[in-house]
Amino acid sequence: MRLLLLTPGFAASEQDFTCIPPMQLYVRAMQARDFDIQIVAFEYPFRDTSDLWHGARVVSANGQNRRWLRWRTWSRVRRYADQIIQTDMPHVIHSFWLGPAWVIGEKLSRKWSIPHWTTLMGQDARASNRYLRRLHPNHIGRLVGLSAFHAAEFYKNTGYEIPHLIPWGVDPTETPSTLPSTRPLDVLGVGSLIGVKNWEKWLHTLSILNTWKPGIRAALIGEGPLRKRLEQQAATHGLSGQVQFLGGLDRPEVLAYMQTARVLLHTSSYESFGFVLPEAAQNGCRLVSTPVGIGPEMAHCGDTPEQLARLVLEALQKPLNMKPLVPYDIEKAADAYQRLF
Repeated sequence: MRLLLLTPGFAASEQDFTCIPPMQLYVRAMQARDFDIQIVAFEYPFRDTSDLWHGARVVSANGQNRRWLRWRTWSRVRRYADQIIQTDMPHVIHSFWLGPAWVIGEKLSRKWSIPHWTTLMGQDARASNRYLRRLHPNHIGRLVGLSAFHAAEFYKNTGYEIPHLIPWGVDPTETPSTLPSTRPLDVLGVGSLIGVKNWEKWLHTLSILNTWKPGIRAALIGEGPLRKRLEQQAATHGLSGQVQFLGGLDRPEVLAYMQTARVLLHTSSYESFGFVLPEAAQNGCRLVSTPVGIGPEMAHCGDTPEQLARLVLEALQKPLNMKPLVPYDIEKAADAYQRLF
């Protein structure tokens, strides 16, 4: 089966592990099911040439996330997609995020009579997404969500129920055969240093925990515009010598770092899924999270810093996890999409 993917971004090379990891795992899993996949990206990679990624052709419109290039970007995507369709007619168009990729996917679907499915990926389910106003009942049956939390947010903002929930999953072949018997880090945080991830709550939680368990050892992996402010807040909380800011790391480094931590603390104010949670569980971390995405299904959840600190303390008092946990598997997601298509 031939599959055309439309997405804001995709990996620039086979060594680019950080660009939307679940989508990369999805493509590889579908390829293993004999899907021939071609990908048209709107913004990234930042190049004007096509390239192969594990045998999948990736064409970028090179929009570079520049608003003033929007119409040029959309025009290029239409042209590239039309060329692919004319040369090698796909059986299915699959777009990601309810935004420009969805709009173009709908136009291509009508023009070429190709079935079109859209996976909502994140904040596109929130009221701030202006594309929600374009939805009609005939669109709804072809939408896919990632979690019950995600579907509830979509229903709250549209009055429509998402008919298909297909959670992402980790690659079972990445599951470690053994886990370490020592973990020098007490608490780990992983994610972009942006507002929705709520790292201020993460630091506040650690400051409370540090009064109960002095000398807490923590690290934060991620890069973003809030880094300097967060470093200043760590100092204000008296955590400068106890919280390491590690910056952005490649995904293999992140997974390895997870095996050094006892608890992954996730304090995001919103997640459609929260891919970091199954990644951390796969590498033996205990999970404490705000009740977003798949947090209620995977983690011990709390809302306030005090509640979260108590949950982290309880997790630290338990023995180390010596067995990986893999409740969300990309193979299950690929099977579900194959049935859907």
